[in-house]
Amino acid sequence: RRLENTQFRADVLRLYERELFPRVMSDLLDLLVDRERVDLFPVGEMLSVVLAARRAGVDCDASSLDDLRTLVRHVDAFSQGSAILDAKDPEAVRTLVRAAYAEFERDFVRPAWKTRAALIERVRRGELSEAELPHDILTVLLLHRTDPHMELADDARIVREVATYLQGGTHTSAQTLVNALDLVFATGDDYARTIDRIANDTLFAQRVIQETLRLRPTTPKMKRRAEAETEVAGRRIPKDAQVILDVAAANRDPRLFGEDPERFDPDRAVDPSVQRWGLSFGGGPHQCPGRAVGGGFPVPADFHVEDDHVFGLVALELQAIARRGVRPDETATPERDLRTARFTRWLHYPVRFVSLAGARPVEKDVRRALG
Repeated sequence: RRLENTQFRADVLRLYERELFPRVMSDLLDLLVDRERVDLFPVGEMLSVVLAARRAGVDCDASSLDDLRTLVRHVDAFSQGSAILDAKDPEAVRTLVRAAYAEFERDFVRPAWKTRAALIERVRRGELSEAELPHDILTVLLLHRTDPHMELADDARIVREVATYLQGGTHTSAQTLVNALDLVFATGDDYARTIDRIANDTLFAQRVIQETLRLRPTTPKMKRRAEAETEVAGRRIPKDAQVILDVAAANRDPRLFGEDPERFDPDRAVDPSVQRWGLSFGGGPHQCPGRAVGGGFPVPADFHVEDDHVFGLVALELQAIARRGVRPDETATPERDLRTARFTRWLHYPVRFVSLAGARPVEKDVRRALG
């Protein structure tokens, strides 16, 4: 994890947020949102998978919607695997995930592996500097593969790590985007004003995302197995016992989030010692390394940030969607993902864009748009 965490340094996050993502996001949204009524969930996945793939070390043609859809299909399978403890049919999930891993390794990881292995060999021959290598998870793992302390001799482990970062950067972001709008729309007649605030205030958009993460954590209950007998808060935990962190309940603690912790309130006052997203990314040394990608940097109590602040890519996605005049689609019903017991997951979320009312879908030059 220490190696992989280098991909989430503040300077790398700013590069993605200020240079790489805005250009790709704007062009891709023009392609995906070309009519009044759209299913938002796959739009969120397509937006997120481009940079998630780049960070993971997966080479794909960003101008090919077919390539992006294939990656999203793999991400959906990996996401079911990551939630297997809450799956309705675990054996079906295992079969699906095994097939997805095999196809993903063959079509994406192995070609990228070959390219990076050749570049690393050039570094070792003195023909390239290490700084000229791609900055991604796959490269950093291959670069340190011979280190006996890293335990990276198993090819399958490297494939799993690449898949994990692709999945985490895509599926979680898309689900959070949809959950944010679902919570905004549920505020009743005020939702249009909230959409306008999101469109015009990036820090408010970030607070909407952080409040969404608190109320709709991607993993509402984190399940672990005790490797040894221990004691937590005075309670004995025997070896092999299953321990469950009820994140959804903890994130509604009125001692931390006020007298109305169930209410969606991006402007709520929170003590500076408390993360606005609660325990949704875990805690301690094993908390989610990509938390700044999804939630950005912590927001100060006075809502004042410096110029180097990181808002998080999902906040930028939400703001871009808001600026296109997103509204709920009263003619269609959102569909939750019932393959899992996790209440925060969606399959489809129809919305409409008032800026495109009456517009006809048009063909666009994908390669020119995405460069």
